[in-house]
Amino acid sequence: MYRFQRSQPNEILFEDQVTLSDGRSKPYLVLLQLTAESLIIRPRNTISTSPLNNKEIQTVEPRHVIIGRNSITRSFGFSIKGGSDTGFPILISRVLDINAHLLNIGDAIFNINNEDISNLTHNQVISKLRDARNNQVNLTIKYMNNMATYLRLTSHKFRPSISILQNYLTTPNILSNRMRRDQKARSAIYSYEHHSYAKQKDLPLAISEKLKNTDDSIVNITDKFRKYSLLYAYVSQYINGTDECRINAFQLHTRNGSQTGIIITDTAMEQNMWISRINIVIQNLTARLLAELNQTLVSCEQLFYATWIHERIIYPNENHLPEWQAIFIVFKGTNMYIFDRNPSPPLCNYDFICCTCVYPLIEIFIGIVTSKCSIKDRRYSIKLALPNHSTNKYRLLSLERKEEYDNFILNYQRSLHMSVYSIQTRTFGCIYQGQICRLTIDINKGFEMCNNQTNIILWAFTFEQLQSSSDNGHDKIYLQFKFNIPLNNNETIIDVNIQCQHLRILVHVINAFLTAKFISRRDHMIDRIKMN
Repeated sequence: MYRFQRSQPNEILFEDQVTLSDGRSKPYLVLLQLTAESLIIRPRNTISTSPLNNKEIQTVEPRHVIIGRNSITRSFGFSIKGGSDTGFPILISRVLDINAHLLNIGDAIFNINNEDISNLTHNQVISKLRDARNNQVNLTIKYMNNMATYLRLTSHKFRPSISILQNYLTTPNILSNRMRRDQKARSAIYSYEHHSYAKQKDLPLAISEKLKNTDDSIVNITDKFRKYSLLYAYVSQYINGTDECRINAFQLHTRNGSQTGIIITDTAMEQNMWISRINIVIQNLTARLLAELNQTLVSCEQLFYATWIHERIIYPNENHLPEWQAIFIVFKGTNMYIFDRNPSPPLCNYDFICCTCVYPLIEIFIGIVTSKCSIKDRRYSIKLALPNHSTNKYRLLSLERKEEYDNFILNYQRSLHMSVYSIQTRTFGCIYQGQICRLTIDINKGFEMCNNQTNIILWAFTFEQLQSSSDNGHDKIYLQFKFNIPLNNNETIIDVNIQCQHLRILVHVINAFLTAKFISRRDHMIDRIKMN
């Protein structure tokens, strides 16, 4: 098991020369430096050659290895990160024991079967490995020590203590087993990673090129060096509040609302590299803070996920164009918390008590916005429907990058799943066939209608029997269930009309329970495939 130490806050992980603009005066060259906790902008009159610019830092020679495919799993026994779309080379991030003598975490792959892959995206490399004709591939690789340290730092993402959570959150056995396996793999490093602040000698993320020779008289630099904290910061490629995406440029926004100038790079690749690396540091700082907050929280109140997301604000005044505003979302226990600029993102558990926008996860609905309905240059959008919204009203949210979007959806489904299995059942007062009844939705049993006065069960159906559902947008929901007649093995459809004054919440809860049921079934199928 690899052990590593946390980098010191002021240690420079990555640096390069970029152009800085405040949007008003003439852009000028600066040195941009990334540390484990901050982004630093230095004017050119303070630039000096950094050890990170030493091209001889990597002295390991490339080597050739032949990796065989497992005849059962059809896997080559290693996982990769990076690609031309991420700003990183293709890096081996995980190695199974069978290939431990051939591959290392931190090996960069340059060629597959003598074909250069430096310009291929992550998915293209995955496809090339999957479609390899023979049961083996010839790899040209080179060990990169700086990348190895980085991969071991970022491969162990924050997770709450699953062993403790199981005392409060009842999940299907198959999912619990998976979490326990993941926990065992993390256990030797997790506590060390989040509580050790010892020295670390080498943690550069990449080697920047030598600074370019330019005329010092082009810009008269009077600014002092500036340092921006990356805790709860976010990076945006968009012009503030608009749908317009900058080309080869981005801007950092900090927790307290301050901003850097517009940081301009020479190429889209350099822009992507900078954004990826800054986001990694932000994610690590967020994970560390959430882990520290979780130490004082009971298991059913653990923090699962936190991120900035942009919301489209539409003003009643037609002369005022819609604009985008950053909000901060946290999945904590069985609830979702929304923080805007006032209050700002939470630094302590008391901040959650003060938060006024708290919604049970099973009472909200998060849906995917199709490409046809998405806004120009806002590809990764979702719609959020809250329990207090009218039927057709929702909040349009957007994330900037696909990995952020995928990570949000994954954590939402994970948090929703644990929330449903924690709650188990939800009951609504309703009117059915003129009688005052109660509708109970149970994650293990399904739907059950019971008369309030007599406590007689009028009908009960499983989730699998539900064929369709619709509502009138006001106070009625219509359900169709499939029913098997035992005598002649025929199927019949039973229509159920229910009147409920909390229609919006009822619809969202039914969707949450169905989603949790689907996730359980999907994970069960994935585990069965792996076992076979």
